[in-house]
Amino acid sequence: MKRYDEAAFEEALRDPKTWAAVDALRSRPSRLREALELKERIDAEDAAAARLLSPLLRSPLRFRNAAVAQNPKAQTAGVVRFLCAAANKRHEKRPEFSLELTLCAHEIAQSLGQRLCIALSLRERANALRYLGRFTEALEALDSAEKMFDESPAADPHDIAIVQLIRATVFMETERLEETRSLSRNAARVFREYGDHPRELAALLVEATSYHFAGRNEEAVKVYERVAAKARLNGNRGILARALNDAASAYLELGRLDDAQASLVEALVIFDELDLETERARASWSLALLQVRRGDLAGGASRLDAARDELERLRLVNDHALATLDWAFARLASGDVSGVAAACKQIVVRFESEGMMKSARIALAHLHEALAAGSATPSLVSEIRTYLTHLPARPDAPFIFSAGS
Repeated sequence: MKRYDEAAFEEALRDPKTWAAVDALRSRPSRLREALELKERIDAEDAAAARLLSPLLRSPLRFRNAAVAQNPKAQTAGVVRFLCAAANKRHEKRPEFSLELTLCAHEIAQSLGQRLCIALSLRERANALRYLGRFTEALEALDSAEKMFDESPAADPHDIAIVQLIRATVFMETERLEETRSLSRNAARVFREYGDHPRELAALLVEATSYHFAGRNEEAVKVYERVAAKARLNGNRGILARALNDAASAYLELGRLDDAQASLVEALVIFDELDLETERARASWSLALLQVRRGDLAGGASRLDAARDELERLRLVNDHALATLDWAFARLASGDVSGVAAACKQIVVRFESEGMMKSARIALAHLHEALAAGSATPSLVSEIRTYLTHLPARPDAPFIFSAGS
């Protein structure tokens, strides 16, 4: 053990450099003071934004009437951050309102001229557009956001990783699956390094779904189960429910119906606990499809009828259309055609381009003609459903029905 050197200690006490160092520590380095002052300003700005905006977010009409972007008190970075966070919470339940919030945030950010604020608003706008199925616009917003982040000295790799995760999700929806896997893995690595476990698991979910969409369901199940296990360990109920819900689709493809049902039931319970109406409705829809898959056509059709009503109530237009086609398939397969023609006549779909809309209308017109003529078959309904499902990923694909349908 090193002995205490009294002479050296006394010499150090007499050295002016020692006391200069002590004074510096006692007065705190200037950079630390500046950082603390910046944090205090940000906290005060965020608190002011919350006081101003929280009452206005109770309804879209109230927010719209407040003309927030024209309010001088709203011209702060705190308001931009608050609006982006508020939009993020509403993407699933009220995507149209969340888009409105991001547009307001972007308008304020541009008036402030702060690159980081502009980037944040663009990134969140892309998220809202993704939920609305407007994928081309979402990718354009992401490209602009990434450029702004690159040029902002306050940005870091975590900001870019969030952009990559959103882009990977859009690529997954449009079936650019190899790019999806590359982006989601890179994003997951960054999130892991930053200790952002929820986003790391979200990125892994995107990777797993890319395997599922590619028909590589054994690989998809392994990743889904890994995510579910980590989410249970971390107590992340939202991610757990999504992993279970998504894994059910892969289990179905593998013919593991009992595993699919167990996953869907648990996911449905969690979605209900978390009051995630959209996800709860989709899980109920999947359970109805599972019942049809088990051969209970009448029971499955009844549950599909309830599921499509709920999807319509939530204004999930394309999901309602697909669920109606699933219901029509079950009714036709059971030999009960009552009400099928009328229900299919009411189907509405929304796609981001006129070309896609035209293709969808052609496919649905063929179904309407077949139903009117009494020649519609379950296989025709299934074929049209598959076509509409893949149309966002293959917007230029014409509808070509097979003679056997």
